[in-house]
Amino acid sequence: MVSIVHASCFSMTSAAKSAHSTPIRVLVVEDDQSIRETLGMVLESFDYGVSLVDGGETALSQLKQEWPDVMLLDLTLEGMTGEELYDRIRTQFGHTPPTVVLSAVPHGENRTKHMEGVQFLAKPYSLEDLNEMIERVSRAQAA
Repeated sequence: MVSIVHASCFSMTSAAKSAHSTPIRVLVVEDDQSIRETLGMVLESFDYGVSLVDGGETALSQLKQEWPDVMLLDLTLEGMTGEELYDRIRTQFGHTPPTVVLSAVPHGENRTKHMEGVQFLAKPYSLEDLNEMIERVSRAQAA
């Protein structure tokens, strides 16, 4: 299991939180329940709007309901890999949300090279790195 957060990190100062007039909507696609729920709590502490799903089919259903500003995607999902999901989103919707792949898979970054526009963040990562990546991807989307 990957540890991505220290308990002391949950008490963020308002300066450390993201300051958004409209919260950035983040879709987390992660099949490991503990990582998914921890990411949800951390992202909410940064004042993001968060949707959590456990796999590819639920992600596709969620995308029909609400399009996120940023999608955090694990590569090793059960039933459908992150790469397969990304391709299905592109095929089904004609485009993909701005995507950050979060993975501890060896050579994970190499696996994302064909996924146009995807950013990669290797596990384990710091909360600051995660927040900065979401902010950067969101800003690039808005530009």
